Amino acid sequence: MGDKDVISTDTGSGRVAPIKRRGFMYNWGPQAWIDMWMSNSMLVKKAMPIINHTFVPILRLSCDNRDQLEADYIEIKSRRETITIFEAPREKWRKRYGNFVREMEWALLELRKYFNQTQFEDIVVGTSVALSHDNTAEFLDMMNSISDKNKPKKNNTKQKRKSTDPSWFTSLMFEMFNPAGWLTGPAKITTFDPDNGLTIMEIPECGWHVCASQDTLPNPKALPEEGCLYICKGPFEALFKGQNGGLKMEFEPHLPATSCTVRMSWVTG
Repeated sequence: MGDKDVISTDTGSGRVAPIKRRGFMYNWGPQAWIDMWMSNSMLVKKAMPIINHTFVPILRLSCDNRDQLEADYIEIKSRRETITIFEAPREKWRKRYGNFVREMEWALLELRKYFNQTQFEDIVVGTSVALSHDNTAEFLDMMNSISDKNKPKKNNTKQKRKSTDPSWFTSLMFEMFNPAGWLTGPAKITTFDPDNGLTIMEIPECGWHVCASQDTLPNPKALPEEGCLYICKGPFEALFKGQNGGLKMEFEPHLPATSCTVRMSWVTG
């Protein structure tokens, strides 16, 4: 898939430069393998079923023309990109993510036809949060441990960092082992201040927006914004609210651009 086939309305947020989507490390490096594995375990096996097990049954009960709904659902599934055994792990990640986003966006746009905003958020965000607690408890624990690992230890006399810029080692490790890379795609840490409980991550081109080619989306004239706001931003902010001094996540999508800023904070005292 060439760059011309990817939705990219982002003219640049001015925060970080776009990531080069080529090269051996990008396609075959440790992060590519992690993202490939996580996309299968988190998206295909755990998140994808919410479409056909929850959203589509709700639509069947709500729609005006069930035959048309079924035909539309079959058609959107027919757009799935096939994964082959010898493809680079990065390409397998892209295809899985794109297939998920495409079908999720279709389901959300259909739900919009029959439910008001409050009902829509209850169905989409509420179900996503409940499913996360049931199916991804280990991932949630891992994310919450970020705040625990970065809290200062008692009686620690080590001098606090003077700069909030990440060290070269922190940047390197994040580039190679980003635990959320399967969701965001390549990203960069721009602020790293564990002493004060703050990390800011900039995503130049979020995987949600660039993994599926534009002409295969249910609305090829727009970014898949519904899923961005109500499958990613909404549930993550609901799951990580900083309760009891734990991890708090805040997403700032730069719509209609494809970039995003993620702010992670926690209580250090």
